[in-house]
Amino acid sequence: MSSIAQALLDELRPELVSLIESAVESALKKGSGDRYPEKVNVHLAAEVTGLTKNTLYQMHSRGQVPGACKVGGKLVFDTATLREWVNKRMNRL
Repeated sequence: MSSIAQALLDELRPELVSLIESAVESALKKGSGDRYPEKVNVHLAAEVTGLTKNTLYQMHSRGQVPGACKVGGKLVFDTATLREWVNKRMNRL
């Protein structure tokens, strides 16, 4: 990574962490732990992760989203695995 890109990442990191924490806090206040079934479609997975549907599709095609599989031609995600994945990604920031 170039020094310019690293400097930009370092500058944006606190803002990104803050945005993610805020989104997670908001989801928890809504009772998201109780409102999602064990398996969810891409629409609900987007809510759980805070990512767009397109981003989830792209990341899945690259094998970057754990707990996802195709069922009847539809992409299905394991909710607990998604939450764990999001928490791990947040801890890396």
